[in-house]
Amino acid sequence: MESLTFRLARQDDFDEIVTLSEGIYEGHDYLPIKFHEWLQRDNLHIVLADSKKKLVGLSAYFVVDDGKTFVRRAARILPELRGQGLVRPLTEYLRKHARSHYPYVQRERFTTSFEHVSCIEQTKLLECDVLAYHVENRFFTRADIINENTPKIVPCSREFFCDVVLSSFVTKALFPKNVIIVNSCPFVPVRSNIDYMLQEGDEMFVEKCDNGVFPRSFSFGSLSPRVKFVHWLASVFTDDPALFEAHLLCQFRRAGQLIKSDFVFVSFQDKSLTPVGRRLLEEKLQLNVCEYYLNKTMKLFERDCTS
Repeated sequence: MESLTFRLARQDDFDEIVTLSEGIYEGHDYLPIKFHEWLQRDNLHIVLADSKKKLVGLSAYFVVDDGKTFVRRAARILPELRGQGLVRPLTEYLRKHARSHYPYVQRERFTTSFEHVSCIEQTKLLECDVLAYHVENRFFTRADIINENTPKIVPCSREFFCDVVLSSFVTKALFPKNVIIVNSCPFVPVRSNIDYMLQEGDEMFVEKCDNGVFPRSFSFGSLSPRVKFVHWLASVFTDDPALFEAHLLCQFRRAGQLIKSDFVFVSFQDKSLTPVGRRLLEEKLQLNVCEYYLNKTMKLFERDCTS
């Protein structure tokens, strides 16, 4: 491999970038769908690696948590060059770029579903189970998917999320390690991150509470189009099995209302709640498992950037 040169992505790089995802993710890749949107975000940078004027790799990062965290995303290597050590120099350049443009960065984070991750430089903070199922649009013509005996789940407004869910008392109870995972991305649950966490089409829910009572559950749903599929990503935060099931059903119904076509329903949750999710989605709703996500987990890693 000739020496690499690095640069930021441009609109006209799109066609070459699509080739970086060939042969991986089985049609579940989000990068070609997100690329143009990412170029418009002021806190997100897409770095390309060239060799002999040919695009051979890509990685992106965004900065959140009041400039203290940069989050790596979307590492891609040209198919014929995978496994040749290109990820490391690309990642090192990404770190250099982040430090030079964001002097208050303290930590680097990334999420992955891959099993084999080097832990020499980073620490695993969290690991969530993943459940994923194919849903046919005609499923929602059935009248028996609604269970009125479950706890009442209601939409969560931006104001309620900001003033109540992100209050210190609630965040300590709901978000382990002081991290909220939204659309597979980690954030510290603080108000300054709201515009980065909430994108158009996202949905939030809490259980119905009496005045003055703090919620014991919260869920976040996000529409996530992929190359060959449409995903609905649901993250549920609670330690109560009944509330978890109620949120999952609420997220499932809302996804069907909004998408109105076939989609993949994906849920992220604590390992202890996975059997509850399986009973609902496989036994009660009789959905078919999405094989791509079978037995996968989502892991959050962190690396100290202060030294």
